[in-house]
Amino acid sequence: MSKKRKRISRRRLAGQRVMAHVPIFHLETGQHKPVTAARRFIAEEGLNSPAVLNVRRNEHTTDRFFWGEKGLFSAQYAEENHFLFPSLRVIVDYLGEDKIFAGLELTADDWEEIEEYEYAFV
Repeated sequence: MSKKRKRISRRRLAGQRVMAHVPIFHLETGQHKPVTAARRFIAEEGLNSPAVLNVRRNEHTTDRFFWGEKGLFSAQYAEENHFLFPSLRVIVDYLGEDKIFAGLELTADDWEEIEEYEYAFV
């Protein structure tokens, strides 16, 4: 029997499109835990937000983090809640919502949920 594919949410797809315009950095954990390695890399390199950090834990596992103005988050959280991050909102405003979200068919409920969090940009 074939495995059923999990449907990805439209909100997360929209976030993936926004985060495609964010610089990505790749690093190894070394002797540290992934989040510690990411924080050390940010401090050593003096990274400005926004940035995506791909931290390779071992040959099979890579952890993804989003470095935003509010701190370090999982990349999946940032994709699903991209509208909460002012630096990602700047990208959307610069490129235009029509261009980034073209073909996604975001419903009225999706937009209402996004608009509920508009205070995050104040």
